[in-house]
Amino acid sequence: MSILNYFFIGAGFTFIVDLLLNTDYIQNHPKSINTTWGMKERIICILIWPLSILIFLISFIKSFFK
Repeated sequence: MSILNYFFIGAGFTFIVDLLLNTDYIQNHPKSINTTWGMKERIICILIWPLSILIFLISFIKSFFK
C-alpha cells in the first residue's frame, strides 16, 4: 500500500465519521454536547485511521448490543 492510498482511505473514513457526527441524533446526545470536530481532529483521524476504525467498531458493537 502506498502512502497516497493510506491518506485516501483515511480521508474517506474521516468523511464518514464527519457525516455521522453532523446528524441530529448524535449532536443532541448528552455526551457530545460540548465536543468539537475541527480540522485538528480530522487530520489526526486521517493519520491514525486504522486505530480510529478499531475504536469506532468496538464502540458501535457495544452500543448495538446494549
